[in-house]
Amino acid sequence: MQERRLRPPHLLLCICLSLLLVFSMAGCGDTKPGTGDAPPANENQPPAVDIELNVTQGATPFQPKYSFWCNDPDNNLEYCELRIDGQAYARGADQKSLFPEGYERPSFYWDAISAVGNHTIEIFAMDKNGLNASKAVKFTVLAGAPLTKSGWYVCNSKPDNEPCTTMLESYCGRFDETDLAVRQAAAQAISKHPGAFSVNQLLDIYDWVHSNVFYHNVPLDMYPPYYPNQTLATKSGDCKNQAVLIASMVQAIGGSARVLLVPDCHHAFAEVYMGTDINTSVISSAIGSHYDTNGKGVTYHRSRNANNQTDYWFIFDTAGGSFPGETIPGCLNASQTFEIRDCSRPLDALRAAETQGTAYGPYVKIDETKVLDPEWGWNYWLEPSSISPSGYKWCHFNLSVQSLSPTPFDWYLTDEAGYQNSQAHKSFSYFEGGEQVMKAEHEFDWDTPQKFYVILKNRNSQNSITTKTTLVETCYKG
Repeated sequence: MQERRLRPPHLLLCICLSLLLVFSMAGCGDTKPGTGDAPPANENQPPAVDIELNVTQGATPFQPKYSFWCNDPDNNLEYCELRIDGQAYARGADQKSLFPEGYERPSFYWDAISAVGNHTIEIFAMDKNGLNASKAVKFTVLAGAPLTKSGWYVCNSKPDNEPCTTMLESYCGRFDETDLAVRQAAAQAISKHPGAFSVNQLLDIYDWVHSNVFYHNVPLDMYPPYYPNQTLATKSGDCKNQAVLIASMVQAIGGSARVLLVPDCHHAFAEVYMGTDINTSVISSAIGSHYDTNGKGVTYHRSRNANNQTDYWFIFDTAGGSFPGETIPGCLNASQTFEIRDCSRPLDALRAAETQGTAYGPYVKIDETKVLDPEWGWNYWLEPSSISPSGYKWCHFNLSVQSLSPTPFDWYLTDEAGYQNSQAHKSFSYFEGGEQVMKAEHEFDWDTPQKFYVILKNRNSQNSITTKTTLVETCYKG
């Protein structure tokens, strides 16, 4: 019988290690892609993506909320994009750049989330070698709760009541009184009326938005409103964008405001809180004097608060009205109205503007340059109707007269009797004046229905004088 001898275990281990070393060295030569050799580890791998929906269905418009990631193991990513129903609505060099500052979703995105039915959101990535990866998730848009109940929906008080839930998601987080652009716009708007929060400042904000934000018509239910700084950046916006901007600017100067949504007339507008159990005629007459209302009334809403007092909210609609208190007539008799306020503010934290001292102006009544011939003069006057607008108790004036020539002149501020005596070349009395001056400034109040006159005279017999006269009026309620 032939004897077989076993090799010691440590000798077998040495042989195996030697063979492994030989095979490893044989694989270290140059390997070209496509020759059948396996590629080195961690090279030329496809991108990796993932996406997950937090909620898979909801009433129209259903805003999908999701988490996602997108990268490439080789650090060789070309781009990453998000698609809805096959159309790309966001694209970037990596997942961090998909939504840059100021990004706005395109119209087809809003169309999709408003359309009842099944939809798909997909994450797609491609690397620089042309390799790609994608993952899609599905969501369902359900029909919204029907508006079967007529009346006024105070949405902030009942946030879980459809369709208020959907509207609050779109609106109440868009108010932003702390944004720098909003605060700067509000400060610019009220620059004519600095000081305590007043009705004057509220009218200034209405005027500023009306003059500086171009109306861009978009259906009420198509898009959520912009943030107010976006409306300021584009200087344009539809009714709901202007409404949110006005409310934010009012809150920025210390006031309280809300937005009313009226589906029946496809419209939205802001309302400003004016106080509790107030004399509305003071504000209405201020608006009537400040604007050309063409005989139309000033509209406001009343409601009872928790203390059984009446709260007053005045309409500030820069898209559907030409003065505070005016809106589209059909919106006032709609079957449903939805009230939305800033969700970050307590509902009872209301602050009204000061109505005392409500001003009309300041307005430039005279701004003119005249040539006074030798030994000649010129007269300015204001009629009682222009001195005291309806409902105002008194007016304050800033008068400035100046010679633009090297020759001085005389000036006088007088009433009807003084003017008539001056015209007859008689001595006359005057309230204020100066002789042989180059420049004069004077402030005065006027609370009578009489005319007043500013008289300029050139006593020089040789030279003409070019004069500039400016008169600025501001009238007050008292």
